[in-house]
Amino acid sequence: MEGARTKVENSGLRQLAAEMRPQLIRFITSRGCTRDEADDVYQELYLKLIDWRGGPVANAGPYLFQMTNNLVRDLKRGSRRRQGRDDGWARNHYGQDLTSDPQPTPERTALDRDLLAKVEQALAQMPPRTAEILHLYRVEGIGQKVIATRLGLSLSAVEKHLQRAYRELRTVRATLVDVAPTWEDSHA
Repeated sequence: MEGARTKVENSGLRQLAAEMRPQLIRFITSRGCTRDEADDVYQELYLKLIDWRGGPVANAGPYLFQMTNNLVRDLKRGSRRRQGRDDGWARNHYGQDLTSDPQPTPERTALDRDLLAKVEQALAQMPPRTAEILHLYRVEGIGQKVIATRLGLSLSAVEKHLQRAYRELRTVRATLVDVAPTWEDSHA
């Protein structure tokens, strides 16, 4: 691992990351990630190295481990945020913790299927870029700045896509009779 102790340029970091892939994957799984998550984290590391604009790096091996550790923390943080958002959504829209009542009524199931069909239809009618940005932000939990960088857009453009998506989803929500207003609706 002699190359890890010398200064390494961008292409050298990518090459070193490729050589260290088995060790990095083991490192990621030792942090509690599944093999699929480890592969995703490694892929994200490699993509970051492609776009990396830094200068030469001394101690490139430890540098890659630190980058990887940061990506694992981001993954875990995103998972916690998504879980909290999902739990909060369930409490706000159903007035209860859904995990305490795993068997919804047939009526609730029918209403939920109807809502899902309407949301899917609204998503299908959105411009592809708007739907992609909404998915990245709300489903994958990726920050707006990261989305802007990844898609080559300005932060303002990402915000405008999200606003458009939210407007369209609020329109769907307004057509539903069974959904009670939330705090967000009364303060929007």
